[in-house]
Amino acid sequence: MSASRTFGIAMRANTTVAPRRCSHEPVDEAALLITCLRGLPCIVPEDTNWELLLDLARENGVLLLLQQALLALGADVPGFFRDAAAECRAAAERLAGELECLLRGFQGLHVEALAFKGPTLALALYGDVTLRSSNDLDLLVRHDDFLRCEVWLINQGFIALGPASEHDRRFVRDGLLVELHFELAAYRDFPLDVDGIWRRSRPADFCGQFVRAMSDIDLVLYLCAHGLKHGFSRLIWILDVARSLHGWHRNAYEEMMRQARRQGLEPHLLIGCEVVRSMFPQQLPEALDAVIIMSPKAAKRARHAAARLFSENLEVVINDFRSFYLQAEPGALKRWRYRFGYLGPTYTDYLWARSHRIYPGLMVILRPFRLLHKYGLGRVWRVLFPEQ
Repeated sequence: MSASRTFGIAMRANTTVAPRRCSHEPVDEAALLITCLRGLPCIVPEDTNWELLLDLARENGVLLLLQQALLALGADVPGFFRDAAAECRAAAERLAGELECLLRGFQGLHVEALAFKGPTLALALYGDVTLRSSNDLDLLVRHDDFLRCEVWLINQGFIALGPASEHDRRFVRDGLLVELHFELAAYRDFPLDVDGIWRRSRPADFCGQFVRAMSDIDLVLYLCAHGLKHGFSRLIWILDVARSLHGWHRNAYEEMMRQARRQGLEPHLLIGCEVVRSMFPQQLPEALDAVIIMSPKAAKRARHAAARLFSENLEVVINDFRSFYLQAEPGALKRWRYRFGYLGPTYTDYLWARSHRIYPGLMVILRPFRLLHKYGLGRVWRVLFPEQ
């Protein structure tokens, strides 16, 4: 169940007291999950559907965080729930061990790697590599080092899953998926300044291995962009943004806003902040809120876009980050540039052209027709011209 659906049904219950029973929808368990993650006091009902609560926590990537909150409440957690949490913790520990080995190998190549998401993010935001579960490892290396790292991974028994994309290449070995990046994302989607991220990055330590970490501001901007790309459809992505914003001085929040504007990421940042406000209002710092209200028009647009993420009318809402960006971007010229960029050919379009022996230059014309064929006129229109 997505974060938007979980939030929608939870809000129909009083999340500060023992939830009421409902025979048709999992209102009680969703409300309990939200309340625990908010850190609010509550009573865990004796008739809690623990199987359903476990499924909700797994789907939203917050099982160990939920268990931590339940133990703090003194809840009588059933054995199968504890076993599932232990299995999740063990998987996270194994992934951390794999990352440690990769970093050691890259050090042997004299390659600096910037680890993001996964165990390093868990350690940075939650203080424990096991508290944030992940399914793969993401490593950013510089363009000049990418080929050497590819060769090294293959020599270590990894198998490449296809050619490199516009920003990464995926490798797998014994079920372990490694995404080796030379860019954080396709630039047409998010204008993340990877060279600037490298310059602003800082040295860090992960289990005794050298690694580079994003600056605090870059991490927030990346998490907002990544969460928006996926429609903030998992609670862990919202919690990540909330945790990354803690403990700053007001002048640091102001600098974050300035940097977001310079990079064209202000709508992504503001939507991320408004999503945190909607789901975990207690965790949005007051000093940041004071900075946000200094841009009332941009903040209003972001609130409107964030509200759509939690709409229950799922047949109407198009879960496409482009429409949310266009809804939050205050500049008309930037909105039109973004629309034209969306209609421009992508790396996937060029692969399709090559597989069909079509001259690549024709994709400038064919791209809009491919979009219409795949999504239909109605969806494309709603993405490019969302309700304001």
